[in-house]
Amino acid sequence: MTTPYETDRGRSLIARWRILASRRLDHLIDLYESGRWRLYHEEAEFLQMVQEERAVLETWEALAPPDPSKDKVAEIAVAQIADDALGVGLSPNGISPERDLRKS
Repeated sequence: MTTPYETDRGRSLIARWRILASRRLDHLIDLYESGRWRLYHEEAEFLQMVQEERAVLETWEALAPPDPSKDKVAEIAVAQIADDALGVGLSPNGISPERDLRKS
């Protein structure tokens, strides 16, 4: 059974990837508007990159639609820090298994 914590953690991960894809598309749009894309890419190659990035963003948005109440960048960063902490052997409550006094 999936807990709310796991659901939020999964959504946080997807939201981070969605935000990254959005920023990449914004960067490509900025390159286009400034004309700098011509310094780095051929026209067909650049247009292909823009189409691919739009498709990627649509995919991430389908997995976790934008939600202004949950997609605050600072909150996602905090969730990422919590995820990183969990990856180094901490339990969901932030206590290392050696120091968990609930165990017998």
